[in-house]
Amino acid sequence: MEEFINSHCYLLLKDVVTFLISLGFFSIAYKGLKTWKDQIKGVKMYEISYNLNYSIFKLREAIKRVRNPAIWPSENYKAIQYVKIKYPEKTLEEIKKDSNPYVYEMRWEKIKIASTEMNSYLLGAEVLWGTEILDLIKPLNNKITELNIALSQKFDPIQQTKANDKIFNIVYEGGEGAGKDTFSKEVDEAIQQISDYIKRKLS
Repeated sequence: MEEFINSHCYLLLKDVVTFLISLGFFSIAYKGLKTWKDQIKGVKMYEISYNLNYSIFKLREAIKRVRNPAIWPSENYKAIQYVKIKYPEKTLEEIKKDSNPYVYEMRWEKIKIASTEMNSYLLGAEVLWGTEILDLIKPLNNKITELNIALSQKFDPIQQTKANDKIFNIVYEGGEGAGKDTFSKEVDEAIQQISDYIKRKLS
């Protein structure tokens, strides 16, 4: 009888030990899985943050490019080739008469590309952080819209609703004089707010 009891106690103890060992393994596996998930999430967050920040800086440079008052002969030549492909109905004489609007149209393509890129990363950021990031992007998008309208009014006086000097100051970087470019400052402030927000999320 004693042997029977000892045998059962041994089997019970064995089962308990096996259960505890299994529980330990499950606990380690769970912690390992959680750590792995956290690492993946961290990598994804860094990737989206970096790409969004970089695309916004690309957008800033595209805005500067559009607002650069200097138009080089090589850029004029490229604009003429651009128009010949995009608007085949226009004669070369028409294009050469005033190619400046097409120079700016060609420059604007860089803003469209950078803006599209930014918006693609913005979707990932919204998934991670919610809609707050969308509110922070609005001031930058408003400046892009303002620049687009000013360009349209500059090259089509019929659409003009602003005074010439206001249009000039928006379209041309440094139009207000050295250190007084209000438009650039507002763009930089909008970008800085977004960049600071992203940095806070990563810290």
